[in-house]
Amino acid sequence: MRGLRIILDKSVVVKLNNFEVDSLDRHFFQIVPPILKEEILADLTKDPIKKKAIGHIISNSYRISGNRGLAMDYREIVEHSLLGEEVAMEGKFFPARETVVRSESGSLTTIVETPAEDEVIARWERGEFSEQEKTWAKKFRERMERPLNPKLFLDNIAKAGLSFSPPRSDEELISTVDKLLSEGKLQARLFDIVRWQFNMPVALINKATLRWCKEGRTMFKDFAPYVFFCLRASFLWTLGLTNRELFKPDKNDRKDLEYCFYLPHTQIFASKDDKFIRLVPALLQPYQRFVDGDILKADLNSLSTNWDQLSKEEQIKVLAERDSAPPENPNSIVYEIWQELSGVLNPSLPLEILKAKATSFKYPGESLTVGEIFRRKYKEAVDGKPISEGEFDALKEDSKLPTTSMIRKSRLSKERIKKRYPQLKDSDFD
Repeated sequence: MRGLRIILDKSVVVKLNNFEVDSLDRHFFQIVPPILKEEILADLTKDPIKKKAIGHIISNSYRISGNRGLAMDYREIVEHSLLGEEVAMEGKFFPARETVVRSESGSLTTIVETPAEDEVIARWERGEFSEQEKTWAKKFRERMERPLNPKLFLDNIAKAGLSFSPPRSDEELISTVDKLLSEGKLQARLFDIVRWQFNMPVALINKATLRWCKEGRTMFKDFAPYVFFCLRASFLWTLGLTNRELFKPDKNDRKDLEYCFYLPHTQIFASKDDKFIRLVPALLQPYQRFVDGDILKADLNSLSTNWDQLSKEEQIKVLAERDSAPPENPNSIVYEIWQELSGVLNPSLPLEILKAKATSFKYPGESLTVGEIFRRKYKEAVDGKPISEGEFDALKEDSKLPTTSMIRKSRLSKERIKKRYPQLKDSDFD
């Protein structure tokens, strides 16, 4: 997983050309939340000229099929958080699918792969869509373009005996929301908002409420930190709409709000949308950055132009020295962000090392190259047997996880990989 972790909303994705996407692949690991994939497919119903709509989807599919990972649906994380199974909110990526396997030697490996989703995106790149997808796209637009209604929030605020006045500025909105969420009288009412806002099963809400009571009715920010984050984002976005002079309601509000729920699991978020520009900074931590989509696009274009001016030998040399780190340039937003959030060079190993002879305690008496050892370990891992859910839980309790290694598998074309690693030859793919 190379590069700074970034989420792009659709307003940025649709404006990137392939030239700029290749630069994105070099310097970032793109996290693709389900809402972005869904918005791309929903274009099937957007344009009256079918060929034009399909062309948009083909282009957008290329933009999310490079150096990327598909994120776990935020609803799964909400459920875990409600049950006290909190996940870290430190800008780390949580993949949509991962399996822990045990090899014949007993070692554990986490395999991150989304073969079904990868195949779907590959089909979209070829302009192939199922009838079910066409039906789903229409229903998605109808469901997600419904206006956000502050009534759920205002009713629960009133039932808690609290007052609310529409905010007159961004600062007042943030201050009002934080004051409301710190009110002890509102905490019990938040379960009702969670149920309807995130479409949670009644049984789950009842179980979470019982846990809350047993734990002394603590403040929600301590009881379920991730759910509290999603609630705060929802309060900001929805209550901001109570003053139409401050935030005008929009058919994209419901979709845009959903992007916010993935913020705790990325380092960077990019958008061109005015509401994001105004509200997202209030949701970010010091280890995160917001970047304007137009500024990012211009810099990716500049980076690609400079990259293509290098000879193949120069490109290989730069990669060996800097890998995913951008060139030093104080006028580059990508370099500025990299320096702020990382600033540490992590050179990749030269391919020649793979041909060097090495000894391994796992294969005593055998004369193997580093590459052959890696291939054997990889095969042992992917041939391993998935451990049961019960065994996984037992290992967690005994603090025997994390696993000893991780393998991330994704579907990329040979041409795209060679763009990212110009030192590779056709024989390297054998």
